[in-house]
Amino acid sequence: MGITSDLKAGLQVMLHPGDNTKKPMEVGEAYSWYFKVTLIPLVALIIVALILTSAFTSSPIYSLIGLHLFGIGIASAIIVPLLFVWVLIPVGILISAGLYHIVGTWSGVFKGDFNKTLTATMFSKMPTTIFLFTAIVPAAAAFYLLFAVWELVVLLLALANQQKVKWQTALGIVVMTVVIVAVVIGVVVTVFAVTFNNAIVNAVLPHILGNNGFNQTITGLPVR
Repeated sequence: MGITSDLKAGLQVMLHPGDNTKKPMEVGEAYSWYFKVTLIPLVALIIVALILTSAFTSSPIYSLIGLHLFGIGIASAIIVPLLFVWVLIPVGILISAGLYHIVGTWSGVFKGDFNKTLTATMFSKMPTTIFLFTAIVPAAAAFYLLFAVWELVVLLLALANQQKVKWQTALGIVVMTVVIVAVVIGVVVTVFAVTFNNAIVNAVLPHILGNNGFNQTITGLPVR
């Protein structure tokens, strides 16, 4: 398949997810397909970023910042989209698919292998990745939210097709995964915050209070 044909395949997944997310792929095949489909969108994103950078450099504000930032801006307009589309998003797909598959398998819902879950997750990224360039255009940024919503629709239909379950069941797995991740993050953040707060109190507060004549205990340590 050519580059335009690959992009057309990605658009078909986006526009008709119920019919075009049934093909199972191995992990390597899925990632190869992703890189081919996202090549033109990545170039479009870089072009838009370069145009916006050029527009910024021609504004009066830029003259106050300094011309030495021009090269940094141009390099960032190329490197940042490249890293985001071809590094961060693929890694995010792998992590998300892993979490969905763990919860789906643990709950006894998913019977297929991990390849199917990853393929479904890869399919779901088509709307937001193909049209990612609209997210950095001020006039179209709000419109990009529609692609984010449609990503969830594609995910549910793709998981349903790949794992042979109903889309409502797939929705339950996705919600359960989000809740579990949120709870784990909340617990970790709370434990870290409490530990950090106690460390600060124990290290600083005794020095602030000094020897006030009382034999008290603050957070488990005596104040001398």
